Amino acid sequence: MCSRPLRPIGLPIYVARRPAAPFMRIASLVVSMLVMASAYAQQPLSDEKQILKLEDDWARALKTKDRQLLNAVVARNFTFIEPDGTVKNRDEYVADRSSDIADIESFELADLKVSVVENCGLASGTSKITERRQGKRYRFSLRWKELWMKDNGKWQVVVSQATPINPAWDAGFVVNNE
Repeated sequence: MCSRPLRPIGLPIYVARRPAAPFMRIASLVVSMLVMASAYAQQPLSDEKQILKLEDDWARALKTKDRQLLNAVVARNFTFIEPDGTVKNRDEYVADRSSDIADIESFELADLKVSVVENCGLASGTSKITERRQGKRYRFSLRWKELWMKDNGKWQVVVSQATPINPAWDAGFVVNNE
């Protein structure tokens, strides 16, 4: 019998390694996705998307009679041309739209289009509105066009005009009496 210890002969010893745990692969994928989502979420909205968001905010303000939001969206020198042709300045418009004269049940925006050149934006679309006035329910549709201006990084509407879509429009804000 041999009494001397075994000596290494210089060959590398390979230790079987377990493949990377699936948990680590999934965790690194999730972290990567969160980092990418965070970077994407921090991207500022384009001017067109900012105006589209403001259009939604404006419709919500009209429905809820939110005077503060109306004042944020509508510029100080705002002019509104009503469907019957009357012209209202900002104060008249905000007072009328935040009053209890009518309760808007629904305000749907459609066919929205926005084009922007430098600090000016032109928005157009249609609105289907259902409201109650003096206990009566009215439904009507309007086509509108608005001029937006960007001042100090903030968009506000300067001019708006609403035109009845239905040629049988018979009275102020009344197209189809239900």
